[in-house]
Amino acid sequence: MYYRYKSKQRRKITTKWIVNILLIVAVVFVVHQYHQYIFFWKYTINKLQEKIEIASKQPDVAIRQQQLKDLCTAAYKYAESNPLSADAYYLLGETYCNYAYSLLNKPIYSLYDESVLQNISVDIRQYFLLSIKAINKGIALGGRSSIDDNTRVVQAASLYCSGYYPVNEIYAIIQKVSNIHKLSLQNIRMYSMIAIKSGHYEEGIELVKSKGVSDNIEGRMFLAASYLYANQQSNAIIQYRNILQNSRDNTIIKEVHIELGKIFYRKGVYAQSLEHLNAALQIDDHDVQCKLWLGKVYSAVGNVSQAKALWSEVLLLDSTNAEAKRLLGI
Repeated sequence: MYYRYKSKQRRKITTKWIVNILLIVAVVFVVHQYHQYIFFWKYTINKLQEKIEIASKQPDVAIRQQQLKDLCTAAYKYAESNPLSADAYYLLGETYCNYAYSLLNKPIYSLYDESVLQNISVDIRQYFLLSIKAINKGIALGGRSSIDDNTRVVQAASLYCSGYYPVNEIYAIIQKVSNIHKLSLQNIRMYSMIAIKSGHYEEGIELVKSKGVSDNIEGRMFLAASYLYANQQSNAIIQYRNILQNSRDNTIIKEVHIELGKIFYRKGVYAQSLEHLNAALQIDDHDVQCKLWLGKVYSAVGNVSQAKALWSEVLLLDSTNAEAKRLLGI
């Protein structure tokens, strides 16, 4: 009996080992057979990300838009081919967001302005919404811990630009970022903007000053706008004046004059406001924003007829301008 029992036990152990060995062989065989597909999957993700980065930096607007549009199609097909991959949908969300930025064709600092956000067209807004949808699907597939910090900020940016959530709720989302300093420059700026717009001025400004300013005009304009929206008007004025002294770009010079004109208007320093707005108008006498604000200054100093004349000129340039109609009482 004892020997029969031992023999039976040995057969069970032998069978178990054989099954385990067969399973290991099967796994090795599958990995060997399909390793090229696994490698291709990672390679495709990396190549698509690389192409998105290159396309987003393309200086020619039309080329940038076309390249990102094509990449949206490629990323969508890739996600369709990998329906269980969270990374595929995160990549798709990033691509949609970058394409929406390219269609908007405005510097990131302009997104501080509520009027810019409100005037984002339905066509552009739909790509921010598609970005949100794709990233949410990635979270559903991979779990909330699967989303990396940069993708989380892309999600927040799409929520912000589409007006999907109030900015305070979006700030709660970016608070989940684990390492701010590993974010891309654009995402650091977006994080800072959301922090400042939600009233967390000190956090936003410190981040911009430490990580969000690069040695170019857009970085300096972003810092100036950050000071302005963080209620640090004196610092904003200093920064804008430094830009005026160092820039030779008429588009930037015009923007700075308009921003300074608006700041001095709000401070009630109308003479300086007029000086800056008139300087902007000399660069571009068809600028609608400049005419609107110049009219407000003239109205504030009692020259109502001049103000109405400027607002009427705005309607000649843009017959649907709601602000001009409101100011004229139409």
